Formats: sequence, C-alpha cells, structure tokens
Amino acid sequence: MKENKINRMDWMEHLVMKINICPRVKIIRLRVATLRYMAMAAAICCLLLCVACGMSKADPAGSPPRIALITPAGTGELAEAIRLGAEAAAKEAGAELITVEAFPSEGLTYAPSNPDFTAGQGKVKQEHLQNGIYPLSEREQAQVDAVSLALEQGAAALLIDPLSEKALSDIIQKAQAKDVNGGGFPVILLNDEFPVKGITSVISMDNVDAGRQAGQAMAVLLGGQGSVALLGPDPVNPVLINREQGVVESLAQYPDIHVKTQSVCSTRDSCWQAAKQLLDQQQVDGLIALQEPASLGAADELNRRTSENNGNKVKIVGFGSEQQQLEQLQEGRIQHLIVQNGFSAGYLGVNQAVARLNNQMVQTRVTLETKLVSTDNMFWMDNQKLLFPFVQ
Repeated sequence: MKENKINRMDWMEHLVMKINICPRVKIIRLRVATLRYMAMAAAICCLLLCVACGMSKADPAGSPPRIALITPAGTGELAEAIRLGAEAAAKEAGAELITVEAFPSEGLTYAPSNPDFTAGQGKVKQEHLQNGIYPLSEREQAQVDAVSLALEQGAAALLIDPLSEKALSDIIQKAQAKDVNGGGFPVILLNDEFPVKGITSVISMDNVDAGRQAGQAMAVLLGGQGSVALLGPDPVNPVLINREQGVVESLAQYPDIHVKTQSVCSTRDSCWQAAKQLLDQQQVDGLIALQEPASLGAADELNRRTSENNGNKVKIVGFGSEQQQLEQLQEGRIQHLIVQNGFSAGYLGVNQAVARLNNQMVQTRVTLETKLVSTDNMFWMDNQKLLFPFVQ
C-alpha cells in the first residue's frame, strides 16, 4: 500500500510538471515558428533583391548592340552586297543592324534587320528638285541627316560610305557628341579613304593596286601601244586619285602607250558628254573609267557610235559591278571591270564595330579583295560571289 501511495504521488508530481511545461513548450514552439518565418521572409527578400540587382545589371549587357549602316547614296548592287554582308555579320554576332538609306527621293528611311524590332520606322523628309536630282550639297546633308536619325534610334556604331570629306567630318562630329563615355564612338568607313580624324577603321580596296590592274588590263587589250584617256578622275577624291596614280604607274611601263587626256565627270550624263567630246576631237584607243558613272557614260557613247555605223574599236576598262555595267560587259561594250567584294565590306565592317564595342582589338585598315572580270570569267563561281551577292 505504501508503495502504491508513493507511485501515485510521483504520478501526480509528473502530471503537475507536465501541466507547467506545456505552456512553455507552446511558447517556445511559437517563437521558433516565428523565427523560422522571419528567417524565411528575410531569405526571400534577399533572394528577390539579388535577382532584381542581377536583372538590372544584365539588361544593358544582354541587349544587343545596335549598329547603323548608312547605305551609299542611291541604290545599286554594291550597296545591296554591303547590306547583305552586314546583316550576316550582325546575325552571327548577335547585334541589331539598322539600315538607313541616305538618298531616296521621298526622304530618309531606316529599317532594322530584326523584324521583331518594336520601334517604328523613322523618316526624315528632304526637299528635292523637280527633276529628282540633288545638288551635291543636298546629298551630303541627306547623309548627315541619315546619321542623325540613326543616332536618335540608339545606334552605338556607324558604318558609312561617305559622299565627301566635309560630310564625313560633320558625321564624326555628331557621333562624338553621342560618346558619353569618352572612349571614342565607333565609325567604320567603307570604300573611302578621307583623311579625317575620329575614324575607327577603314574597309576598302587598295585603290592604287586596283588602278595598276586597270592599267595592265588596258595595256594587254591594246597590245602595248596606243592612246589612253582617263574618264572620271577627281582632284579632291582620295579614292579616284589613288586609282589614277595606279593607272599611270602601270602604263608608264609601256613606252608606246600614251595617256593623253583626263576628263573630270561625276554623273553618267556628264561622263557621256565627256566621252563624246574626247572621241570627236582626238584619236583614243582606250578609255579607263575610274568610277561607275564614267564607265556607263563611256559605254553609252560607244553604243551611239555603233548604232550610227561609225564602228567601235575603243576599249573600256572600268570599276564597279552595277547591273547595267555587267550588261554592257556581256554585250562587249566594256571589256573589263575591276570588282571589289562588297559583301565582305559589310561583313568585316560589322565585325570591326562589334570588336570596338567589346573593347577588343580593331584593325585600323582592312583591305578588300579585287578581281579583274571579263566576259571570259564573269560566270566563274568565285566571280559570281563578287558580282551577285545572293550567291554567298
């Protein structure tokens, strides 16, 4: 009996202790739960904060660089080849290409290569003459306005084939005004060699060597003797000056070939008039046309003379790959064309711009491949890639 009494007392004491402990356990459990909730809430807040910080830092780095291609004045196969090359390079590099046409009659327009681009198309209106021809000053201004439009649309780099040294100077000045970091706004020059400060890279053929190719081709056509006239030189355009230098250097090796006349012209019509005057007044066996309008103007005059049964023994060597030039080449009006790789110009230009934006090494000059094309080789596959960019 005594043992049972002790057990009952122990049980009662245990029950009393349990009753006293239970409220404390509940309080402790409540506090632990509260602490756990507070810790989880703090962890979630930290995580959200980190994600937000990471997103804010990732957006600028993750958004593709926007590169503007200011297409050469007017339209043509070279401009199309440059655009296709630039688009291919932009796609590979994850960049966004904006193309801005600097000289359509209805104004300036731009369009992104990415069809999902959300910004609306821009347009800058330009006054134009009734005959649709712009004076050089207005064409230069149209190109400068095209650059302004591209910069307004967030372009971080420019690819441009400038019309003149003055236009290029104004363009670089506008680009430098957008250079908030002071690292130098990337301006990639295509097909020209104007001595202007602020150019990141020049993508162009070796025009002196191309001139030598033209001179050598003419010497072969004439059998090493005859009289040659240069059509379309320009005393202020470095590209044409260098081509002329190469022609003269090459023909100087042939004592029986004489460079008699140089006619400055810049449009197809003015070059046709210059060629007509030359052939009316002098005995000329060969014409070396230093630019596209000159070769077309010379071919127009030879077509006219052929149709009048005056014969056509004058040989033409020109520069360019416009569709009308290729037609004249096939018909035998033009014997040779010096052709550059326009696709590579656009492709390499974008690559140089992307490298500059990524603070990588940039080549100050990239020399493009040139080839001498005739009816004998214009349909070779390698030459097809030069003449028709969609073959790339």
